[in-house]
Amino acid sequence: MMIDLTSGTSQIPMIKILKLSTSEKNKSCFTLFIMDKLYTVPFKIRSYEVDHNERSTLSSICNYFQEAAGIHAHHLNFDISQLHAKGLTWVLYKMHVIVDQRPKRWEDIDITTWPTAGDGLRAFRDYEMKSKNGEILARAVSQWMVLDLKTKRPVRTPAEISKMGLTNRSHAVEPNKKQLETVTENKSVLITKVNDNDLDMNNHVNNVRYIDWMTGYLPNSLVDGKQCQEMEIQYLSESVKGDEIYLSYEQKADTIQQTLFKNSDRKAIATSLSKWQ
Repeated sequence: MMIDLTSGTSQIPMIKILKLSTSEKNKSCFTLFIMDKLYTVPFKIRSYEVDHNERSTLSSICNYFQEAAGIHAHHLNFDISQLHAKGLTWVLYKMHVIVDQRPKRWEDIDITTWPTAGDGLRAFRDYEMKSKNGEILARAVSQWMVLDLKTKRPVRTPAEISKMGLTNRSHAVEPNKKQLETVTENKSVLITKVNDNDLDMNNHVNNVRYIDWMTGYLPNSLVDGKQCQEMEIQYLSESVKGDEIYLSYEQKADTIQQTLFKNSDRKAIATSLSKWQ
């Protein structure tokens, strides 16, 4: 059901309230509030998304960001399934997340997301997580590419997507367009093997799973009693079911640099810089 609330004057922007049922059997709905090109979705933090301190994990925060982005993209007719029909798909190239305060179990929060101007090959999207009193809890910027499913190569962002960028709105986090360094692979250790639960709609490892691995397999001597407050991650290569995943890390001043490799050839699949407090 969609309700359009419009004004006869040009001073008040159009607001839409979009209610979508998750399925015919499950009548629970979420509400998407739309003002101009800002999209806000309310969520409640679930018990299985928090750590032992009853605070949201970094990966659950990223999942909320991407869920809101997916709803928004579907509304604009260019989500992943809609791109698949054109022989294309989305791939995440980079994401930079800063957590100012982790929401608590069962806390009600709002996720606001908006597209920002890209550069031809990359489409930028920004995010804010806010408490119900308007306090910013976390923020992020992501860089996406459109991939041709046949050639497996990036293509220029379609014009109908590029024109959705909000050139007059600043980034939630300023994007870093430089490549991140990788850690030497000869220090890597085997941490897991990819299974069906790790895969996304492209049949590749879900991008948030990389964040899970990077935050979950560091030694206690580095992170005991600390939380990851900031992470910038760059995705380098796909990973599929059956791949063996290796992790290598180095501590540099107040940051930890990590790289994930796959299989015996130790091909780098993702690299990151993170800060812990």
